[in-house]
Amino acid sequence: MDVLLLHPTPCQRSSLAIAEDMLDSANRVAALRGETAPFCWRTLHPEAVCPDTPAPGLVVLPGMGLASAEELRAAMDSPAFFALTAALRHFVQPGTRIASACSGVFALAAAGLLDGRCATTTWWLAPLLRGWFPKVRVEMGEVLCSDGALVTAGASFAQIDLMLHLIETQAGFALAEDCRRFLLADSRPSQLPYLSVAILVAGDPALQRAELHLRRHIARQVPLAELADAAGLGARTFARRLSRVAGMTPGEFAQTLRVTEAIRLYRAGGLSLEQIAHRVGYGDATALRRVMTRRTGRRLESFRS
Repeated sequence: MDVLLLHPTPCQRSSLAIAEDMLDSANRVAALRGETAPFCWRTLHPEAVCPDTPAPGLVVLPGMGLASAEELRAAMDSPAFFALTAALRHFVQPGTRIASACSGVFALAAAGLLDGRCATTTWWLAPLLRGWFPKVRVEMGEVLCSDGALVTAGASFAQIDLMLHLIETQAGFALAEDCRRFLLADSRPSQLPYLSVAILVAGDPALQRAELHLRRHIARQVPLAELADAAGLGARTFARRLSRVAGMTPGEFAQTLRVTEAIRLYRAGGLSLEQIAHRVGYGDATALRRVMTRRTGRRLESFRS
């Protein structure tokens, strides 16, 4: 398959390197299996894309290394970003898949490619993606979203998950699985274990007060009215602000904090699953396991320090 690595400005070098290394590894593993190399790729800057540039079978846009709203706004106002979105629109052709990770997903959204589609990005940028591009169906907890010919992934190291997915869909499950083993790459079905509620609400003092109150009383169920009161807001105002700032409902807010705290306690060691369940406000280990599986796709026992 012909693959084009679209080199943005700015570019997260580690994300680009991962994409190159994964394609190279797929070809090497295929050779070890006695098979023909499945991928032929090249790197191209968006400014070099012209009307005559042929569309490959796959376009991969690495992350851009943008970690804040200020950095994203500055980059999105630049001529380089306009060239990038124009290049992406050029490659929207039958038979071409387009994939991106982390802050690169904002370029797909700005180009209009994600309107009405499911997409993800790094968890702390997901509320921005949802707020700036309301036509995109943002799945903050997902490591990877595939919707039609478009594939998006989370933070920079989710580039590994993205490339393994592309290897599987373009060259088969067997090769992708051997690449995973060759590279010692674990499967990560959810971003939730890596999420920090404190970081999501860091810019909002009212929500910070609610987060601190919930953390102090995490061993019991805290009603919405109590959380809103801790924030100094009415219940509806609290829910609206939480949705705008953190991209969560109050229920998701509380459950995410409980799940991430359970993972922290488990990794620290010294407590049984029953003790951890009671510490984070669940009746028993069975209830905690059920929530953990639903929210992360994994059992608590799978999280090792």
